[in-house]
Amino acid sequence: MSAKPQIIYEHNKPAFAVIPYADYMALVGSANDDDEYVPFALNDYIQNPIRAARIEANLSQQELAGRLNVTQGYVSRIEARNFKASDKLMHKIKTVLTG
Repeated sequence: MSAKPQIIYEHNKPAFAVIPYADYMALVGSANDDDEYVPFALNDYIQNPIRAARIEANLSQQELAGRLNVTQGYVSRIEARNFKASDKLMHKIKTVLTG
């Protein structure tokens, strides 16, 4: 390494290390290496399939509610972790999201 890394603390514990870009590139490989970036899969972070589909469709809860002809509060409830969506509801949601 060409320089001493900068350590950034959160709650009195090391959280991040800042290193010179050249050192970073030496660690990960060349800038043209396609393996450096990992695709982001929304379903890896959001467990509710209705919420994930709505976000991927770039819709707010209010917009989805309008398409389903229900209230925003209802959409919020079906996106809650403890709600089990029926097959009929899932089909309707997929239909309005795919147009």
